[in-house]
Amino acid sequence: MEISFLGAAGEVGRSCFIVKGRKNTMLDCGIKVGSGDKTQFPLLEDSDVKQLDNAVISHAHVDHCAYAPWLYKHKYAGKMFLTKPTHDLAQLLLADYLRIAKDFTPYSQADVNNFLKNNTIVEYGDEKVFAREGIQFHEAGHILGSAITELSEEKTVVYSGDFNSRSTRLLEPAKLGYSAQILVLESTYGGKADLHPSNKDSTQLFIKEIRQTLDAGGKVIVPTFATGRGQEVLFAIESHIKSGMLPKTPIYLDGMVKKALKIYRHNAIYLKKEVQRRILTSDDDPFKNELYKYPKTRSREDVTEGGPCIILTTSGMLNGGPVFTYLKKLAGDANNKMILVGYQAAGTRGRALLEGQKSVEIDGERVEVKMPVVQASFSGHSDHKELVEFTRQINGLEKVFLVHGEGRKNEELRESIEKTCKKVKVEIPKLGETLEC
Repeated sequence: MEISFLGAAGEVGRSCFIVKGRKNTMLDCGIKVGSGDKTQFPLLEDSDVKQLDNAVISHAHVDHCAYAPWLYKHKYAGKMFLTKPTHDLAQLLLADYLRIAKDFTPYSQADVNNFLKNNTIVEYGDEKVFAREGIQFHEAGHILGSAITELSEEKTVVYSGDFNSRSTRLLEPAKLGYSAQILVLESTYGGKADLHPSNKDSTQLFIKEIRQTLDAGGKVIVPTFATGRGQEVLFAIESHIKSGMLPKTPIYLDGMVKKALKIYRHNAIYLKKEVQRRILTSDDDPFKNELYKYPKTRSREDVTEGGPCIILTTSGMLNGGPVFTYLKKLAGDANNKMILVGYQAAGTRGRALLEGQKSVEIDGERVEVKMPVVQASFSGHSDHKELVEFTRQINGLEKVFLVHGEGRKNEELRESIEKTCKKVKVEIPKLGETLEC
């Protein structure tokens, strides 16, 4: 057995791995957010597509799924496995990607349609699919429909994808405790200093920052990923308005957040039981609230010229979308505030602002940022300790490959895993490398 690392090796983005055994199975096929040229794509060749038997999409984030239609452009004839929410959300994300990508579009709408038509929906823990195909999905707790993949090959492989071992407002935590020889493990927050605050502490900080801005008559911009963080953030705000911790304030949903919210509700069976119960109680449905508003004009002037409000808008790393309009119109007022709630990859505007940059370039224009930019983590990823614990709980583990992480984080996670799991070998693949299992 071998694994080829065609993306997300020493970087966050363009996850793409091929496990070569009795069958050749691709694990994810994404792009690298923030890149403006072909370095955003996995190192895939036509010959790779011809040799593939199966492909798996772990979840509907662009860095894991947005390159998958390229396979169909190159005549992929194998099977594509994903969950129903991943299928539904991917349809939304891919349409937006085609719209934004412009000159660097690697495929057409026809290829997207082929991807959406020619896939196999798999439920968590489906033993029949596992016996027939050697592929089984388990709850990952990252976003709606996200999956940890168990692959039965010459050796058993567990691919973590992105996972969260903590319960959130919407989702149950990731499943722990596998039996496998090989683990392909994300290391987004693999550094020893990457220790997430509790959900309670993160939420309290978030609500405090919002309340301070609203009390001062300002507007709060929350750039968020359309799938995952957007819904978690919205529900945190909704519950604190309901409890009186925040004043009744318009919450504007802009970009894909609105459409993704509908997909979440339509796939409520994948949410926590308590959320399902609230939906069934019509007067307490968290997806429907009189405070949820939508911009009425393309210019968003009804929002930017109005009173205090909260704006949830894409994109989460300030790479595109309606957030640009709000930045241009609101960033110069120190009474307003931006709260970043998700991971900010290197090279993105979000990372630059967090590191102290006082202006950003948008559509060729330099925009001065006078409003405070703060971070309140609503991470959908496990932190350093949780990554080590996830690994420790795998029975029979022989080797770990660390992916989807930057810089020293991989090295620090390797040290901790090898210290905790003394018989386990940990490798940090290089981009384009093929390693034996």
